Amino acid sequence: MIAKFKVHCFKSIENAELELGNINVFIGANGSGKSNLLEALGVLAAAAYGRVDQESLVRRGCRPGGIFEPMFRDVPPESETSMEASYGGGRYFAEFMKVAQKRSLGSEFRREVWQVGDRKLVDRSTLGDNGKGDPKVGLAALRLAEREAADPAAVFLRTLSAYSIYYPDASVLRGLMQDPQVREPVGLSGGRLVDGVAEVLRKKAGAKLRTELRASLEWFEDFLALPSIKDLDSSSPISGFMDRPMMLFLDRFFREENGVRSSLLVSEVNEGALYLLFIAVLCLHPAAPMLFALDNADHGLNPLLARHLMTTMCRWLLETDQPRQVLMTTQNPLVLDGLPLQDDRVRLFTVDRDNRGTTCFKRFQITEEHKKMAADGWTLSRMWVNGLIGGVPNV
Repeated sequence: MIAKFKVHCFKSIENAELELGNINVFIGANGSGKSNLLEALGVLAAAAYGRVDQESLVRRGCRPGGIFEPMFRDVPPESETSMEASYGGGRYFAEFMKVAQKRSLGSEFRREVWQVGDRKLVDRSTLGDNGKGDPKVGLAALRLAEREAADPAAVFLRTLSAYSIYYPDASVLRGLMQDPQVREPVGLSGGRLVDGVAEVLRKKAGAKLRTELRASLEWFEDFLALPSIKDLDSSSPISGFMDRPMMLFLDRFFREENGVRSSLLVSEVNEGALYLLFIAVLCLHPAAPMLFALDNADHGLNPLLARHLMTTMCRWLLETDQPRQVLMTTQNPLVLDGLPLQDDRVRLFTVDRDNRGTTCFKRFQITEEHKKMAADGWTLSRMWVNGLIGGVPNV
């Protein structure tokens, strides 16, 4: 797990150093730089994988575009973009060359360091006469193949390199469109959702998922799994829809016809329910990533459901046998009320732009004053929208 993440000269971020927990939530105005932080980690993940170009970045959920360095007036033009992630026993650092072409399709390494304790497994500079290797190719990714799979340094670098930013799309969740970035157990836009849910239901966590859906969705009764559409009678309205295992949703308010309860296809279920299932797969599936980001974590949800889901998501992630780390952005105030901030593994950061236009991060920590306000009925969401904790737009 990443204990500390540093960013220097990346987009709107001039300098940032964040001590991360298991669950990290970022709040701030539109354009304050929240997504830039998620993408900075995406750049470092691509570097750990060995190549930082458009294909590698888009594959991790980063927005297309080759501009890394800040373009503010008072930032020295010679400033280089760099990122560093550290954990208990080591760190990975990558610094990149400035590019003359603003929309460059690839970045070159200036320096790369992979370190465990005081020992540097990789320490390469590509500058000058002593520069080593192809500057477009990371050396740590090559050295990773030489290390034992269970080695903590290797586990950390693999986990970092697998990082992606998830942002589900309703049409993809419903199976109406292909996911451009397919993953196991679920794609970055929500592809393979039905498969991922079916796999969770077959595991011990399946009971947790059913219980949570019944508590969160008034209409939900259960799932109905079909072995294969090809096994259906040809007169069925969904026969021939797809030749693969499938899942239907039972609505407890629906009537029965000839002893059979009417049901919903995944393409007919509301977006909020699908998003809840998407989060469940990321939290409960054994093959879900150990490190990931979720942009706009309140996506498509009623505010009260968003608060409830955040509480549930934190419980799922913190109680699992496989500790996961997530970075999330949100604009929904009630999400904050679902965060168990008394647990140090859950951290809230406010994001603002200063008078120079650069992004600033500040961890919110509960003080005695906040406790007094809470006793008077002030929720964290109310404090946020009233500008008492930062991270609000100046409108």
